[in-house]
Amino acid sequence: MTDVPEKRYRKRATGWLNEIAREVAEVSHPESHGNLSRILPVAAGTAIALVVILIAVLWIVVTILSGFKAPNQQAVSGLLTAAISMTALIGASLGAVYAFRKQLIAEREGVRAEQQVYSDRFVKAAELLAHERPSARLAGLHSLTSLADDWSQGRQSCAQAIASYLRLPPPEDPGEREVRRTAWKSVHDRLMDPNAPTSWHREELDFSGGTYHVVDLDGAKLHDVRVSFRDCVFSDGELRLRNVDMDDGVIDFTGSTFTNMKVLMGGMRLNGGSHIFLDLTEITDSDFYPIAVKIAGEASIKVRESQIRKSNFKFDADDIVSYMFQRKYSIISGEIDFSSSTLRDVSIPMHTYTLDAGRLVFDNAATDNFHLSAPGTMKGHVYVNIDVRSVGPTTIRIGPGEINGGDLRIRPEEGVPATLSVDFTAYKVLGGEIMVQAIQNVWKKFRFDHDGEIAGTLNFNLPFPNGVEVDIDVDQEDIYNVRRPYRRRRPSPKAISKGGPDSGDTASTATD
Repeated sequence: MTDVPEKRYRKRATGWLNEIAREVAEVSHPESHGNLSRILPVAAGTAIALVVILIAVLWIVVTILSGFKAPNQQAVSGLLTAAISMTALIGASLGAVYAFRKQLIAEREGVRAEQQVYSDRFVKAAELLAHERPSARLAGLHSLTSLADDWSQGRQSCAQAIASYLRLPPPEDPGEREVRRTAWKSVHDRLMDPNAPTSWHREELDFSGGTYHVVDLDGAKLHDVRVSFRDCVFSDGELRLRNVDMDDGVIDFTGSTFTNMKVLMGGMRLNGGSHIFLDLTEITDSDFYPIAVKIAGEASIKVRESQIRKSNFKFDADDIVSYMFQRKYSIISGEIDFSSSTLRDVSIPMHTYTLDAGRLVFDNAATDNFHLSAPGTMKGHVYVNIDVRSVGPTTIRIGPGEINGGDLRIRPEEGVPATLSVDFTAYKVLGGEIMVQAIQNVWKKFRFDHDGEIAGTLNFNLPFPNGVEVDIDVDQEDIYNVRRPYRRRRPSPKAISKGGPDSGDTASTATD
């Protein structure tokens, strides 16, 4: 029966000690908001409890070691000395906990004070940015950018505030131009070095819905950055994107309007999964200059379902010097896509470009007074789709140049009769396949002038409609025709050794 009260006592003692441990843990935790005065009674209670427990434990140990005899006076004195020493050690430990806790709270209070200073600076800068005087707005802008450099936790808020200001319609004020120029410079400077501690490469930059005349992001490095210009109005100015280096970055102009704009894109580099979206845009009286642009990997420029009038996409430079030297920098391994767009009074010269296993797509694009000069060199597994819907004069020039892999397709949709002209000039077919759908009534002229031996496949669906001007400088047997499936057999090495491809041993074979 004596075991029952003893078990209850042990259970109560254990619960009491656990409660003390919880109290110590609570007041020692750096995130606790309890009163510091609780430290002292808890520490005192803990010390007394530990003294009693230590004396009892030591008493039992000494009793066992002395053969269950009552300890003598010397042993008792040793017990008390040991208990007091342990209590002092525990007290010192609790004092250290108290000091550490006090330091943490002081640091937290310092952080709160610092955050409050930053918040006050933000409010004052925002108030200045809304001021009626341009000089005050300029001061507010400088304050915000300086605050963004100092306040890493609030950098996104500062960037959003500047973007929100730029989205507002510009006031009728002569000094506003300088304010906005400074704002764009602040954005530009913080996109130059992704590794800088004050970089905005981890922030969301949303300028959607604004009206802009001059935007300068020349030389920016957009690495894992998304810059949004959705549903914006660009008019009577310049959008400067020269030498922008994109790596998994995105510039999104979806739904925007461009009127009387110059979009300078020379020297851009699109790497990885970088994209420029111009989908659903309206472009009028504007010129885009993507000169010497490199589009690599999965990168792309997409201009789908857009309305483009009296505008140009000048991939080739206007001046002869730039034209001659841009070729080695003008490479498309990614994609350019004008699918389902309307192109009226539009010119797209891109003959200096090399399509290196890239894609060029004009699928179902409606063309009227449209001129395209396709990339001169197409190599690797390219895909070129010029399946346009000609509703007005449309001229497509291919060459001088070559193709040595992939597909080049010209299969026009239904359109206005006698409006489509295609001219292959001094073109080398070293591989791949050229597909031409000749039976539509949109054809006006088709000329194919090849250079050298044809090593690829010519898949021409003949004949052309009556009245079409046709000049095909190819033997009929070199054409794989849907109506007459014949193509020239490549000579075997044995035949070449006897006389080569010109020896007359070039029998034709039927293919599927």
